[in-house]
Parts: sequence; structure tokens; C-alpha cells
Amino acid sequence: MNLLVTGGAGYIGSHTCVALLEAGHTVIVADNLCNSKAETIDRIEQITNEKVTFYQIDVTDDKAVDTIFSNHSIDGIIHFAGLKAVGESVEKPLAYYYNNTVSTMVLCQACQTYGVKRFVFSSSATVTWRCLTPTYQLIEYSDKFDAVRKRPLDL
Repeated sequence: MNLLVTGGAGYIGSHTCVALLEAGHTVIVADNLCNSKAETIDRIEQITNEKVTFYQIDVTDDKAVDTIFSNHSIDGIIHFAGLKAVGESVEKPLAYYYNNTVSTMVLCQACQTYGVKRFVFSSSATVTWRCLTPTYQLIEYSDKFDAVRKRPLDL
């Protein structure tokens, strides 16, 4: 299978790439290198003796993601390209919210456009929040992400 691994130059992503390559899959990595180094791709190739196609892009960029899907027949995505530093997320909550939600939405849109049915979202981040009056909403997505309808979720 041709698998796109976002955040594939990071710690968990790179180990996943090694396991996928050793299992006989073709790996395409997309990583903006904000928390990793390009040398990691070289190390993956040295360890496995397999070639990795690498795109240094931000997966919030829909045109860059479309380029990957246009150039490769992607069978599935493993999405590790989330930001996860707790302290920094408190200092820059909107940057974290933007990266972690928009990247996922861009990838989901590409999956829909290109007919990709396999998607693994993984995060090593911890989510903690104390809400005194919890509210729940079911979000229904239309074909376009800008048209979202919300309605209360019956629990």
C-alpha cells in the first residue's frame, strides 16, 4: 500500500515509517519540520534500505496536500502532524487549534476528493479540561467544510 505519513520525520512518525517499510509498504512523508529534522528521513532510509518520498510541507496547506495526492496513488493516511506541547499550547492556543483541526480537515477533504477510505488519526497529546457545565454538540459536515450545521447531541 502507498501510505502518507504526516509528521513522519517526528519520533513516533519515523518509527511508524520504519515499521511500514519493513512490512513492505511504500511510504510518503509530509512534514513541515517544526518539531523534527530532515536528517530523520535519511536515517529511516539507512535503517530500512528503502526510499522514502519526502515533502517538506505544512499539511494545513490544501494546495500542497493536493500536490501529493496528484503525484501519488494514496491508499491510506496516518496523521501524526499535530502539535502537542502542553505549555506552548497554553501560550498559543489559537495556533494549536488551527494546526490540529485544519490539518485534519484538509487531509479529510483530500481523502474525500481522491476516494481514500483509510485514515488513522493519532495524537500523543493529552487533552485535559475541566468544564463546570458541559455542553455537547453533534457536528454534521456537508461536502464543504465551511458549511457546518450544529445541533445538540442527545445523551
